Amino acid sequence: MNHFELGVDVFENETALKEEWTPEDLPGRDEELGKLAKPLMGIPREINKGQEPSTPDSILVSGKAGQGKTEAARMALDEVSGTIEDVGGELHAFEVSLKDVNTEYQAVGKILTAIEPETNGIPKGHSLPDLNERMFDRLDEIGGYIILFLDEIDNLGGGNDDLLYQLSRGKSKESQDGLEDACVGIIGVSNDIQFSDTLGTKTDDSFHSKKVHFDPYNANQLRGILNQRAAIAFKDDALEDSVIPKTAALTAQDSGSARQAIRLLYETGQTACHEDSTTVTEDHLETAQEELQEVDIVNKLQDLTVNDQACLLALAVLEDRGDTPARTKEVYSEYKRIAELIEIDKLTKRTIRKKLTNLDTYNLTMVHKQSGNVQGGQYYVAELSPTIESLLNGFEHVDRFEDITQNLTKFSQQSTLSQ
Repeated sequence: MNHFELGVDVFENETALKEEWTPEDLPGRDEELGKLAKPLMGIPREINKGQEPSTPDSILVSGKAGQGKTEAARMALDEVSGTIEDVGGELHAFEVSLKDVNTEYQAVGKILTAIEPETNGIPKGHSLPDLNERMFDRLDEIGGYIILFLDEIDNLGGGNDDLLYQLSRGKSKESQDGLEDACVGIIGVSNDIQFSDTLGTKTDDSFHSKKVHFDPYNANQLRGILNQRAAIAFKDDALEDSVIPKTAALTAQDSGSARQAIRLLYETGQTACHEDSTTVTEDHLETAQEELQEVDIVNKLQDLTVNDQACLLALAVLEDRGDTPARTKEVYSEYKRIAELIEIDKLTKRTIRKKLTNLDTYNLTMVHKQSGNVQGGQYYVAELSPTIESLLNGFEHVDRFEDITQNLTKFSQQSTLSQ
């Protein structure tokens, strides 16, 4: 049997269901695009009035993965750039991915690779002050209105946020080696809904970010996104009428991620091709969903560090006891017990709180605010996103945790007895 023999093909142009495909518009995100445009429109207004340039407002865009944040920011920049050109001005926009950036040095290096055409990689063998001076000199050389679009800006949180402070104060009188000919604004995109809480006081005060939050897509919005892509991707009448509404509903109940919904629809079409069916049906959707769920959890778990895994398993222990949503201190108590059992160095409670939020971006946890008691205030609580059963099935492919995962209930009861 030839597994690679071409048979039935339900696709017209399957590229429309792949991540690299760029839509002309973003269904369901008009409100967020409007919020992004509002602070940026100060630039063409100044140019149109012939006013002296001022530093653009910076914007912080937050929300879970797969919510269209990065694409919306790109669209907003394209639209405002067109408006600026119409009034005789110019905007220099540079997109910089801060993925895998752990230090301010690496972040400045990434920015230099974007704004210096001759720089192909992060410079090495320089001091951080020298790199900062080089960055500010290059920004002044470019001059005028500049937007630095920093994707995954949350990697500059905690103790690495001084760069944001320097950039946002680059035009101020207090800034040493400040900007003279450039007005720099920042658009930062973060999957961490608590990112702004990690900024130091001086950065938070100076950054003055306009915050635009992207809620998870609902079923109607996902339907619009899938219809847009399916019209290009599939042959006429290839989809059973119920497939897109069902795909949208399933994804909305899970993560609300457009990326996940598109991937599920693509996998459903591939399943139909594999079964030599000229029509994509709900049965194909059900098969594709089961296959993707199992693969997704295993892949996500294998991408995590052992401390991430221990943190997630600690939350599973609490959920097994019916003690979720749980506060960080409760998760941390179970995490310490697991860390001791598998003999790893324990992290701080603050670090575990951040890890719980990061796991939310993987759709492995759900982290949300909860109101306090009679004394007031708010705090974050966490719970599992997948079922315990599917999570434990995934952990079968992960070493070190067998003693816990093979009898989670016994382990959670031991914790109760020891309290």
